[in-house]
Order: sequence, then C-alpha cells, then structure tokens
Amino acid sequence: MSVLRILLVIVSLSGMANAQEIVLEGFSGIGSRAMGMGGAFVSIGDDFSGMFWNPAGLARVKRGTVYWEATHGRFENQSQFFGAPSRYEVSSTRIGALGVVIPYQVYQGSLVFAGGFGRNRDFDNGLEVSGYDTTVDFNKVGFSEDRGALGAWTLGGAVDLAPNLSAGISVYRWRGSNRFSQELTSDDIQNTHADTVRLYQRFGSQDRYSAWGGQGGLLYWHPSGFRLGLTVAATTPLRVSSNLEDEFEDVFDNGSDVYPTERYTDWYKIQYPLTFALGVGFVRGPWTVAWDMHYGDLKAATYDVLPLSLAPNVDDFRRQYRDALRVHLGSEYLFRAVAFRAGYYRDPVRYIGGGSGPDVRIESERDAWTVGLGSKLENAVGLDVAAVIGGYRVFEGNREDRVRTVRVFASATFWFDASGTDNGQ
Repeated sequence: MSVLRILLVIVSLSGMANAQEIVLEGFSGIGSRAMGMGGAFVSIGDDFSGMFWNPAGLARVKRGTVYWEATHGRFENQSQFFGAPSRYEVSSTRIGALGVVIPYQVYQGSLVFAGGFGRNRDFDNGLEVSGYDTTVDFNKVGFSEDRGALGAWTLGGAVDLAPNLSAGISVYRWRGSNRFSQELTSDDIQNTHADTVRLYQRFGSQDRYSAWGGQGGLLYWHPSGFRLGLTVAATTPLRVSSNLEDEFEDVFDNGSDVYPTERYTDWYKIQYPLTFALGVGFVRGPWTVAWDMHYGDLKAATYDVLPLSLAPNVDDFRRQYRDALRVHLGSEYLFRAVAFRAGYYRDPVRYIGGGSGPDVRIESERDAWTVGLGSKLENAVGLDVAAVIGGYRVFEGNREDRVRTVRVFASATFWFDASGTDNGQ
C-alpha cells in the first residue's frame, strides 16, 4: 500500500466516522408510558418496562399482564464536510418489548414475577460526505452508516419489604448486533497528484454483543403521594465479536490497481461501569409528576480483553469520554379514561474524541421532548403511544453534524386475573 493510500485512509476515517464504541453511547428508551413521560419512570416502574427502569415498581402490579410494544425510529443528519452540506437518513421499525407480569397472592404485601424481552438501545445512524478535502487535496463522495440494536432477555420480580417499601431485581442476558458500512470515492479533480485519478475504498464490519447483567431497585411511597426510587445496575464484561472486511481500487492515468478483499475475525471485552439512578415522584388525584437522574461514568470503562488483530475503537476511555448525568422530567394527567403525558430528557454527548481521533466540540447537547397518550378499554386492554423528538449538534474534525431524531412507541397491555390474585387493578 502506498504512502498516499495510507495517509488517505487515516484522514478519511477521521473525517467520516468517529472512533467511539457505539455500544456505550446514547439512550433510546423502552415503554410507551415511560417514554411519554420523558423516561422519568424510576419512581413508578409499575408495568413490564419497569424491569429496565426499576424492578421494585412491579410490586404495585395487582393483575397479571401481557405486554407488547413496537417502535419506529428515524435518524437524520444534516452534516457539513469542509463547508459542503449533505443530508443522510436512516429509519427502522422493530419489536420493542414482549413480556408477562404475574402477581402472586401472599399473606401480606405483594409478590410479583416477570419475564420477557426488551430492546432499549438503537444504533441506527449515518452521514453522507460530499466535498473537497483540503487536507489531502481530493474531492470526496461517500457515506458511513450504522444499523443495529441492543436488547435483553430478562427475568425478575419484586416483593414488599414493608407496608410502603418494595424491592426488586432483574437479571439480563444482553444480545445485540451492529452492521457498519462505509464507502468513499476520492477524485483528484484539480490534478494535484501526479498520475492518480481516483481512489475507492469500502469498509464493512459486523459486530455482535453479548453480556450478563443485573439491576436491583428499591421503591418507597408515602400516603401523601410522594415516591422515591433507587436502582443500581451492573454488567459482566460485554463481549464484542467482530467480522471486518475491506477492499480498495486505485485508478491512475495509465491503468488501475484492484486490491483483493481482506477479511478479519476477532473479539474483545469491555467492562461497563456501574450505573446508578434516583427517581422522585408525586401522585395526587389525576396528576403524576416525576424526575429522574442516571449516572454511569464511562471514563471508568475498560477493555478487559484486547483484540488480537484489530485495534480497539477507543484508545483511552478516560480521555475520550466525559462525566455526565442523564436527567428526565415527566408528567401524566388522567382525564376520565384517557391519560395525557409529556416530558423532557437530556442525554449528554459523552464522547469528546482526542487520542487517535479528532476532538469533538459539542455545540448543543442531546435533548428530547416527549408526548404520549394512553387509554383502557373495558379495564382489560390498555393502549399507549408516545413520540420522542430530539437532536444535538457537534463538530468533529472537519465535519459538523446536526442530528434530528424521531422515535414512536406503541404498546398494548392485556390484563388477566392470575390464580389466587385480587381482581382489582
């Protein structure tokens, strides 16, 4: 490979795709009711999605339930590369969750078990490049795209420890995948390079993720309507299995060179840090209001096992990530049989680059506004929908990304009377 090719590959990678571990960044959410309330659900957690927010909230479930949820997401990136604007969209529709919650009658208090599947992270994103790169004097046209998601099979339950205090636990088997694609054509439109006309490169990788994890939670509620939730979540090292391939073609004035496709297979492990969450809520009459904060220091993440032949995506978590809190605010108003919901959350961009990649300047944080509706039909079926609209703006190297995202959640809850349980909801 020529010196020009090596230089071009390095600059192209830094100009198109950042070097972060995609599995660590970002929040997508789960639960139509929860997301309608801005994700402020740690002090509530009283449906199947509580397995991911705060399993202690399951103790408030009085009837057996079957929960089903679908999600639709759209990602739009209006980027600029060396001042040239471009636009890229990615959309997807997936099963968001499927689970069952079964309460058991006990002498005093509550005992509830639950299990199922939930998908709470989407990786879908991309960008398009079309502009003249003055660093290497080539006109570049191409794209970079990620498509994938992360979810978990989960089992857990909750029990009352005291008249106004419950505890819960969830055990997860995380599974997910992401397919990364990148194509770039570099043309010497100004005849700057002797003999070189065009350079083409394509990279692709398929990453698969797996890990065991667990979350424990407490929930306290007072007769006045005050509620307080607390959770701690941990995971064993996240295993990443990678299959990567690349190919190149160089066109010169007097011919061309086609490099055969190269394929690599490797794996490594990332130790994800402990995550803590605190939720405060208040329920009075038809009103519910809640506030949550989530904290997990990605600077404390480490590579437990390094890949043998592929360089890790991140050189130093301590330098390339920043400390940040994710904050949620939400409310719900029940009018007859219809619940109206609204909320907001801020999920700060934690990747700040540096090291082997360019620095990232955060112009506006990752914010989202949410709305939702819910209704019960004959006290046997509940239908809920939520919409989440968010975005952020960052500068990375020679590129500006102005991202807008839209996510729609739709769910159905079916209630049934489990053996030996009360009939009231």
